[in-house]
Amino acid sequence: MRLVATVLLCLGMTLFTASADAQRSWTARWTDTEIEALGYALAEAWTHGLDPSDYADPRALAAMPMGETRDRAARAAWFAYAEDVAFGYVDPRDLDEDWTTAVRDQDLLTWYAEARESGQIYESFEALAPQHPDYIALRSELIRRTTLPSATIEIAAGPSLGLGDAGPRVDALRARLFELGLLPQPGRVGAAFDRQLETALVRFQARANLAADGRLGAATLAELNATDARRINQLRANLERWRWLPADLGDRHIRVNIADYRLEAWRGGAVARVHEAQIGTRYARTPVFSEAMSIVEINPWWYTPMGLGQRWLQTFQTSPGYAYSEGYRLVDLDTGATVPASEADWANRRYRVIQAPGPNNAMGKVKFLFPNVHNVYIHDTPHRDNFANSQRSDSSGCVRVQNPEDLAVWVMESEGWDPRQVRAAFAGEQTVRVRLRNTIPVHMLYFTAVTNQVGDVRYVHDVYSRDQAVIDALNGVLPPPPVVTASAEDADAEAPAP
Repeated sequence: MRLVATVLLCLGMTLFTASADAQRSWTARWTDTEIEALGYALAEAWTHGLDPSDYADPRALAAMPMGETRDRAARAAWFAYAEDVAFGYVDPRDLDEDWTTAVRDQDLLTWYAEARESGQIYESFEALAPQHPDYIALRSELIRRTTLPSATIEIAAGPSLGLGDAGPRVDALRARLFELGLLPQPGRVGAAFDRQLETALVRFQARANLAADGRLGAATLAELNATDARRINQLRANLERWRWLPADLGDRHIRVNIADYRLEAWRGGAVARVHEAQIGTRYARTPVFSEAMSIVEINPWWYTPMGLGQRWLQTFQTSPGYAYSEGYRLVDLDTGATVPASEADWANRRYRVIQAPGPNNAMGKVKFLFPNVHNVYIHDTPHRDNFANSQRSDSSGCVRVQNPEDLAVWVMESEGWDPRQVRAAFAGEQTVRVRLRNTIPVHMLYFTAVTNQVGDVRYVHDVYSRDQAVIDALNGVLPPPPVVTASAEDADAEAPAP
C-alpha cells in the first residue's frame, strides 16, 4: 500500500509544523545508530512474510554519508516498511472488489515522530505490526520453518488408497502419519492399510478440514506432502490477512473463520463460545467483511430472494399442496397480501414466496442480522446433520451456525435477557424480533493457518483457493479481477426440492 506512504511524505513537512518536537523529528539528522537500527529492521522483513528486497538496501543506507540525502532515503524507507507492516503490502480491494472491512487505525506520522524522538527505530516496526496472539504465533512458525527446514516423508503420487491396500505408498503414508504424531509407531514394512491407519488418516483429514473418509485421495495427498516452502507461503498469506484487519476487533465481538468452518464469540480478549459453521459453496462463496449485528429474529419468516424463490413460484403452480406443507405462502408483490394459490392471477400479477416459521424454515429457529452490502447473515438451519461433516461448504453464501440457541443466549445477555427468556422464545411459535441496543461487531474472516490457545499452528484446507492470489500479490503479481458471486438476503439454506 505504497500510495499512503507517498502521500505522507508529500504532506509531511506541512503536517509536522504542528509542534516543535514533531518538526524536530522530521528535520533532525539520522544518526548512524538510527541507520543501523533501521537496517536491522529492514533485513528482518522476511519474519513478517515480506520481501526485504522490496525495501531500501541496509548496506547502501549505511554507506551513505550523513546529510539530507541520507535523511530523505531513511525517511522514505521507514514509511515504506512501516506502512506495509501496519496495513499490509497488498491492498485487499485489488483481490476482492467487495472488500468492506475497515483498515487498521494507525497514524504513521505520529509513529515516525515518536520513533525519532525516542530513538526506538527498530522497536517502532515491532509495535506497528498486529499485536494479536495469532499473528505472533504465525510469525514464530514462519521463522521456525524458514530457519529450521525439515525434509518431510513424501508419499508418491498414485491411485487412491484405502483399507486392505499394501505397498511402498502405504508404508510411506504410515511413516508420514507417525512423523506427524498421529500414529504411535511407523509400523512394519509391507503391512496392509488397516483400521489403525484409517483412524489416524481420518484424524489428519478432520484437522485439515478435508473430507474425512479415511482414504488417501488427491486432496489428502497434497496436504500430507506439503513442503516447508508451501507452508511458508501459506503463513505469509495469513500474516498479510491479519495486517488488513483493524487493531481493535471489539471487546465483545464475533469472528467467523470461513476456511475453518468455525464461529467464535469473543469477550474481553478471550474466546467465550465456539460454534461449528456451514459456509457458502464454491459457487456462492461467503465473503470477507465486517459489520455490526443489530437484530436477532427468533422464529423468523424467510423472504425468499427472486432467484431461489422462482422454483417455489413454479411449485405453487404445479404442486401447491406440497408448497403449503413446507410452510410457503404466496404474496402479491403489489399489495403485500397473501393470496391462495387457487386464486392467483399468474398471467397478470407478480408474486413472491415467503416461508412461515416452522421446522422446515430455511432460516431454522433464528437469524442474526448485521445489514451489509453482501446480504449475508448468520442463522440456524434445518440441515443440522451436515455439521457432522468435516467439509461444510453447503450454503448459498450465509453462515449456518450449530447450537444457535446458545449463541442467542450469549448475544442477548447484554440486552438484559435471561437465558430462560431466550429459550422460552425459541420454544414458542411467535416471531420475536429484537433490535440490539448494544450492537456486536461481526468479522467474516478467511484464515488457512490458525492457532490454538498455546500457539500451535494448524493448517486447514483452502476451500475457496484464495491463498495463491495473496501469495502472488505479495510477490508483485496481481491476479485479474475476481468473479464475484452475489448473495441475496436469506438466500441461504434452500429448502428441499419437491
